Amino acid sequence: MKAENEKYCVNCGEAIDARAEVCPKCGVRQPTEYANTPNFETERPTYKKGLNERWLITLLLCILPCIVGINGIHRFYTGKIGTGVLMLLTLGGCGIWTLIDIIMIATNQYRDDDGNIISYTL
Repeated sequence: MKAENEKYCVNCGEAIDARAEVCPKCGVRQPTEYANTPNFETERPTYKKGLNERWLITLLLCILPCIVGINGIHRFYTGKIGTGVLMLLTLGGCGIWTLIDIIMIATNQYRDDDGNIISYTL
């Protein structure tokens, strides 16, 4: 999670100093035209290279356990422990909650416990 004096790198998504012109981790120059704008880069950017493995794992953990009647495993994977337990106890809200999560994951609207969107990117 980023602090108030930090921003996310536009390439690798790491939290860096808000005044940084170059990311110390990946070496990519950061855009300067928005550097002084409030709330610049408030969300961690999604990766632009290839399939986002986290998206695929989350989707598979949501779909596959439903076949054997275990729901909520994808919630534990993304850090949402409380709602994961509720899904286990209610069998995914009788399947309705699980269906909603599958749709949200597939349409890139599902967020992890830090508020970052888990999305499919090319």
